[in-house]
Amino acid sequence: MRASLCLLFALLLLVPLSSLASDAPKFFIATDLHYISPGLTDHGAYFTRMIENGDGKMVHYCEEITDAFVQEVIDQHPDCLILSGDLTFNGARKSHEDLAAKLRLIDKSGVPVYVLPGNHDVYRYAAASFSGNSYELVDSVSSEEFAQIYHDLGFDGAVSRDPYSLSYIAEPVFGVWLVMLDVNTQFMPGAVAQNTFAWLEKVLEKAQETGKHTIAVSHQNLYAHSSLLYEGYVIPNASMLESRYEKYGVAVNLSGHLHMQHTVSKEGKTPEIATSSLLVSPCQYGVITLSGDHADYTTRMVDVSAWAKKNGSTDPTLLRFREYAAGFFAITAVRQAAVQLQGVSDASDMATWLANLNAAYFSGRMDTVDPGSEYAGRWIESGTFFGEYVKSILSEPLRDHTKLTFPL
Repeated sequence: MRASLCLLFALLLLVPLSSLASDAPKFFIATDLHYISPGLTDHGAYFTRMIENGDGKMVHYCEEITDAFVQEVIDQHPDCLILSGDLTFNGARKSHEDLAAKLRLIDKSGVPVYVLPGNHDVYRYAAASFSGNSYELVDSVSSEEFAQIYHDLGFDGAVSRDPYSLSYIAEPVFGVWLVMLDVNTQFMPGAVAQNTFAWLEKVLEKAQETGKHTIAVSHQNLYAHSSLLYEGYVIPNASMLESRYEKYGVAVNLSGHLHMQHTVSKEGKTPEIATSSLLVSPCQYGVITLSGDHADYTTRMVDVSAWAKKNGSTDPTLLRFREYAAGFFAITAVRQAAVQLQGVSDASDMATWLANLNAAYFSGRMDTVDPGSEYAGRWIESGTFFGEYVKSILSEPLRDHTKLTFPL
């Protein structure tokens, strides 16, 4: 009997993923939710100025975007939801607690949720609440407290946990391991803790020996996704990580942090997909479909308007949210560009062109960009930061970063 079970297990390891169920396994991946509890802001003057002068995140609509996304995940019912960090706006304990309650609705619907902390989530001494024209510091969380709050959203059911960080292994479907790698520990923020490498080597070796497909997840990036924006984004000891992923055949690294949709795929290297922030237009998340010996990644936009209509909202902004989100992101870019165009006669046209380029860049649709525009050259020759920014964008192959197929 025991021998028969061993034989059955060995045969199952050879069965293609697409044969294990009538439908191919499907994973959702979202990142950089930057959620803030409604009780921590009155959307007053200080908070509004901070958001309007920020980087285009619609934190002022995080409640609606998050609720629409939660409902969409429940309705679509993937095999799991992966959240790769920056779950909260500034690491406030109350934000973590309220977000965890929302995520448990997904878990209770039968979709397991796996979370990681980002650089905005733990040990945030600037965690604050906002009222009127001021703010007040509030409690953040430690790594241990993060694991307690989200204990049933990845940690409790882990195949293996690293004793030195919040890294863990999850198996959402038979034969696939998620390597949830914490790179935001207290003493090595942004990097892989040295002691974690020993644990990682051990679990990757076991995965290879037992025929598991492995997908890695981190908040910060394995590779530089921009020739200009890489310091503070790429994991400092990423080369050590990359060598282990190649040695043990890790299929892909899923990350966030950049807030833009971008992929890196090099011959002989582990590919990386950085999914854009859920709070940045067009409010998209990733969908990975596993099929046989390969996986397909694509993106979907959260349909906030459909959620609002279903819930009886009459708010015109929510009912036309996609248009509002695009406009908010454009205005943010135009406002910042205008500062560098003082005295330029057609500053408005140049700023609008830059805003459109920025929207294509962050949404991952660089295949829609015309690199021959006169404004491209004028920006590059301007001697400004945005000139260097445009140059870095247009130096890349102009392709669609919302799709990627990779071997398992």
